[in-house]
Amino acid sequence: MKLKSLVIILVTTFICSIHICAQPQSAMQSYNFTRALEEAQKGNKSEAMDFLTKEIAENPGNGYAHMTIAILQADAENYGDAMKSVNIAIKKLPKKDKEYMARAFASRAHLYTIAGDTIQALNDFNQAIITKPDDADVLETYGQLLYEMKRYSDANDIYNRMVAVNPTSVMGYMGLGRNAYASGNYDEAIRQYNIVIKMYDDYSSGYSFRAESYLKQGKYLEAIDDIMKSLSIDNDAKAHHYLFEFPDSQLTLVITKLRGMSVKNPHDAEWQYYIAQLYQSKKKYNEAIEAARKAFDIDAHPVFLEMIADGHQELGEYTQALEAITQAQQMRPDDLDLISSKADILGESGDIEGAITEWTRYIDKTPDFFGGYYRRGFFEDNSGQTDKALEDYDMAIMLNPDYAYSYLGKGDMLMRKGKTDEAMAAYRKVIELDTVPNNSSCAMYAFLALGEKDKAVDFMEKVIVNDSTDCGNYYDGACFYSRLGDLDTSLACLRTAFEKGFRRFHHVMSDDDLEALRATDGFKSLLDEYTVIKKQENSVEPEHNQMSERIEIPFTPDGGCVSVKCSINELPLSFIFDTGASIVSLSQVEANFMLKNGYLKREDFVGSGRFVDANGDISEGTIINLRDVDFGGLKLSNVRASVVRNQKAPLLLGQSVLGRLGSIEIDNPGKKLIIIHSK
Repeated sequence: MKLKSLVIILVTTFICSIHICAQPQSAMQSYNFTRALEEAQKGNKSEAMDFLTKEIAENPGNGYAHMTIAILQADAENYGDAMKSVNIAIKKLPKKDKEYMARAFASRAHLYTIAGDTIQALNDFNQAIITKPDDADVLETYGQLLYEMKRYSDANDIYNRMVAVNPTSVMGYMGLGRNAYASGNYDEAIRQYNIVIKMYDDYSSGYSFRAESYLKQGKYLEAIDDIMKSLSIDNDAKAHHYLFEFPDSQLTLVITKLRGMSVKNPHDAEWQYYIAQLYQSKKKYNEAIEAARKAFDIDAHPVFLEMIADGHQELGEYTQALEAITQAQQMRPDDLDLISSKADILGESGDIEGAITEWTRYIDKTPDFFGGYYRRGFFEDNSGQTDKALEDYDMAIMLNPDYAYSYLGKGDMLMRKGKTDEAMAAYRKVIELDTVPNNSSCAMYAFLALGEKDKAVDFMEKVIVNDSTDCGNYYDGACFYSRLGDLDTSLACLRTAFEKGFRRFHHVMSDDDLEALRATDGFKSLLDEYTVIKKQENSVEPEHNQMSERIEIPFTPDGGCVSVKCSINELPLSFIFDTGASIVSLSQVEANFMLKNGYLKREDFVGSGRFVDANGDISEGTIINLRDVDFGGLKLSNVRASVVRNQKAPLLLGQSVLGRLGSIEIDNPGKKLIIIHSK
């Protein structure tokens, strides 16, 4: 837990407890202070500050008001003002109020920590504990600071005190376990986490932290079981992270466990999504695509289509990538990530003007974001539109002066225009900004442009060594050495990029950096070799055939909407066709009718929470699985739907059906929907 988030926690704990516990104090019962606390609890911090300012003007000795101001200022990162306010609070707070004196010292300790003065921070934490030895919040945050300072023994003293005060303290045992892990004592860490899990078997962090220790011990089966348990409780972020930390030799084990969870939870798309993410991280794009398709079949969400598009793009299969990203855009037409993804796919497929058009649309929606201008400039650069590219690079620099690639692009455009001195200045700026060789570096090209060949080669080699598993770094190496004229090294780098999974052959054929290399026999031979390999990789027919059919479905106008006939689990119904709804929704009337007449079964309810109220009716917000949906002859299995409380709510046909149908057009004169469906 970071220091900033700890300060935010104090905002909530201080305001809530002061509101509840300190009512007898006359200073606490003033109108302005009471209103300030009410607004702060609602999240209206500006209004709260206005009332606090009035309170201080009327009651300058109200230490609670000064303390609340300090915490709100810290939350807004106005640390200097917060320090002034907390100093006043410590002077003004009643000394007999041990709880809030302790929290005042703890708050000032955080401010000292942010300022880098750990000595004063430790002094204040000690003072807080002397003032109120058993305050769990103060002890926890003190232990956190000691942990971040790597003073594990001292932190253990604090966490042991927490456990002594409260033998069921989750944070105390978790702190002891975390310190043991940081000290390399994994058995002790596991012992502490075992205590937590025994007390609270539904606490996801107990499992994810224990998995971390099992991984260090090479106990992969125990680790993956804990990760599955943690993810099944609440999609724990730490557990999700450690899915990707198993060695390659354990990939089969992890995938098998995830598939097992998918079988146990057939209506939860997350397990197939995890499989897709894992395969994607290993650059196994065909497998990632297939898992993402399965996730989409369970829950028609555009994020799965975006992953499918990304996989096809990585494989150089731009037609399929465009189909997937276009389908995702139909579901979310204004989604910026989808617009940028489509722009890059178009660009890599050779449709430069299409890419520029999409980036222009992106810029129209976010005119103050530098990235849109940089990417549009990149494609203008590659299509010879020098002046436009230079203008976009300049705009990108204006909006973000710290992005090295913008200066590299600007330097190249200035060189193209013969403005050598200005270009050299831009290249020097690249080197000033890009000092640490990594996957996102470009300084090697700037060194090369400046004529500093040795520094350029050294930087390029450091980029590759920094992450020798990344095929993109070797592709950069191929481009770099081709520019340098070292075509043998360029070819060797390109071969390694291909070996590690790089398949963007169209990009290879159009990248001007590789112009010299493409003229060699070695390049032609290498490309022929890997063209054959790529065909072999794709020789297995995917489960999802991409054949399409045209379906026309009549509709009935309904108050400005479109009503269509549909059957669910063989029950005929009429739905409002709503492209803005995320999933199918039914009112409680329809859902209860379906349940009581056998159209819904108990196993059709997604999740293990309560879904039937005291009257036997389905609860609001319940997610159900529709086993069979027949929409104009198109049959879909396992479609998600939600139940809404409004008895008169129309039945909405949302994206959990529409997203799986394909391209949809509304023919108003003909009163029909035209669907191009991928079978």
